[in-house]
Amino acid sequence: MISATLVVLSWLLIGSPLPLSLAIEGILTVALMSVLRYRFSHKTIALIGMMGLMLTQCIVIVFMIHFQVWQPLPHSGSNLPGAWLFQTLFRLNFPLAELGAAAAICIGIYIEFGRSRLNLSEAFPNVSFYEPTYDLVQTVKTLAKKANIECPDLSLVDSGAPSAFTVRTRGKYTIAVSIGLLESFENSEVEACIAHEISHIKNRDFALRSVVTVARIALFARLLSYLVETAFYRTRELLADRTAALLLGGAEPLIAALTKLQNAEVVGEPLAGGAICSFDGKKSVLELFSKHPNLGTRIRLLKEMEPVLT
Repeated sequence: MISATLVVLSWLLIGSPLPLSLAIEGILTVALMSVLRYRFSHKTIALIGMMGLMLTQCIVIVFMIHFQVWQPLPHSGSNLPGAWLFQTLFRLNFPLAELGAAAAICIGIYIEFGRSRLNLSEAFPNVSFYEPTYDLVQTVKTLAKKANIECPDLSLVDSGAPSAFTVRTRGKYTIAVSIGLLESFENSEVEACIAHEISHIKNRDFALRSVVTVARIALFARLLSYLVETAFYRTRELLADRTAALLLGGAEPLIAALTKLQNAEVVGEPLAGGAICSFDGKKSVLELFSKHPNLGTRIRLLKEMEPVLT
């Protein structure tokens, strides 16, 4: 009973428990846990590696079954505990992998040629957008120049909730800032929120997130893929915080902005790959499934970074 439970649990997490796969994933997990505190780029590589390993495993299993490279032992001819269950789950990977691959291809095409080609009014039909002020446009231009990226478009959102987000529309990035953010925040804090969004563009988070999300869809039957995806999103948010602090020359404005955003509400759902400057101050086990790190964690890390940044 225990062996069967372990086989099912392993299969749900990572797929068929192949010894080589388990060894490599164990090494990646140790590497992920031991990287330096601020080495978010290293964490990104480790997380993508884990996702890639699971994808490779599925491809190998499909190849082995499709070309009859692997032949399961007859149930009656194996004395291994739970062998029949392992063989059944191993074969079940074939239809699940094919279904996941088909879904991933469809979603990838939809993201690239559907959602990302919409304009703001089409993406947010219930939200009104306005032309930004001159000072706000200059702030974006200055930060984009510091980040050495093409200056994104800017738009104001008719919302009293303080928030900022970035979307890719018609092949170009647009940063949307709510009127509530301008009314509630100091100029330095607004600049910090914009710097955070600029950092997502500089760090190519939209392309990376799309790749990881499509991979998770392909691995929809693997619980670990959901945890890896959310961990990847949280890591990129922390990296964007650090990059923004570097652009600003210090972490204090961003710390102040994050503190004020503790009870912020999101202005609708962003496009696929959108980055939202909205945070939850509560902490629980459900944070493992959250794409945004805990507010307290972000502020703590920024405070620890401050001596290094100044």
